[in-house]
Amino acid sequence: MNVGGCLIPVGLVLYEIIQLAAFNPPALVAAAAGCVVNSLVCYIIARPVTGIGIVMPGVVSPIIAAGTALLLAPDAPAPVAFAIGVIGPLVGADLMHLKDIEANEIGVVSIGGAGTFDGIVLSGIVAAYLA
Repeated sequence: MNVGGCLIPVGLVLYEIIQLAAFNPPALVAAAAGCVVNSLVCYIIARPVTGIGIVMPGVVSPIIAAGTALLLAPDAPAPVAFAIGVIGPLVGADLMHLKDIEANEIGVVSIGGAGTFDGIVLSGIVAAYLA
């Protein structure tokens, strides 16, 4: 598990989820729905690459996250977009493609590593702009 691309962002998402649960439960539901949508999109566009792991275009997840957050949670788009933008690539690109790693003998994969790190970092930047 990559520290900068998985552990720290997931820790921040957990904090945001706790805050949303306490102060804005409808936004928490929007975040959950957005995570499902973004995970599916990330799963579809991500590909295993020998020597790198799972890769996907870095701008797709932040765009999906920001758009979904603005549509589903216009009163709290920043924390919702951040949660969607972090969980989508980690679940959709990395975790859902683990079976492909074993089947294609890609090698070692870092969850939140090189192939999805850009999308996660850009999701944080876009979420900050929404704030």
